[in-house]
Amino acid sequence: MASPPGRPVSDGGPSSRLGPVVVARIYHFPVPTTAVLLTAAFVLHVLSGALWTGATLYFVYAVLPRAADGVMRRESFVDGLHRLLLLTRWTGLVLPVTGAYMIWTLYTPLSALTGTTRGWLVLAMLGLWGTMNGLIEVGVLRTRREVDAEVGWGTYMAEGFPVESLDGDVPASRLAAVGRPYLLAGGACAVLVLVDAALLAGGVPI
Repeated sequence: MASPPGRPVSDGGPSSRLGPVVVARIYHFPVPTTAVLLTAAFVLHVLSGALWTGATLYFVYAVLPRAADGVMRRESFVDGLHRLLLLTRWTGLVLPVTGAYMIWTLYTPLSALTGTTRGWLVLAMLGLWGTMNGLIEVGVLRTRREVDAEVGWGTYMAEGFPVESLDGDVPASRLAAVGRPYLLAGGACAVLVLVDAALLAGGVPI
């Protein structure tokens, strides 16, 4: 069968398994704009996801236990918690935007998303992302209310939990105890997100 103008015949060989940008460079025809945008979306999505899940797991593993044991100053604990919250919010903008573009590009018609194993993994990823976001937001809010019981959602969403908001003498161990269930659950979600991403990247055997 003749190939379309400017495109090679797909014979199931190595070239048919390469990405569109790579194939375009090999065969010297223009790279489609969609392929460039899709590649950029993949890069931003992976970087944001890696940064967010890595920061969450590091906080749960290295920061939370030290605060719970009273070894860490509460100012240091709150500063780290505030930075994790800001990272959650920034990646919370990048991940859904890039993820939505990838779904729109790769999983249309809708049956490709709802009727395949890969599609179910994408939907699971979306659910885990939302759950993890919610856990961190609520966990940090509950922790801040230990030192500022009157803080409302509006103020919290605008400020987060800056060190300057600390008041009273509530120790780091108490703050860590309040946030611990939410952060541990967020860490568990981070592990599941990474497993889900690995299945999508490596190919699903079922």
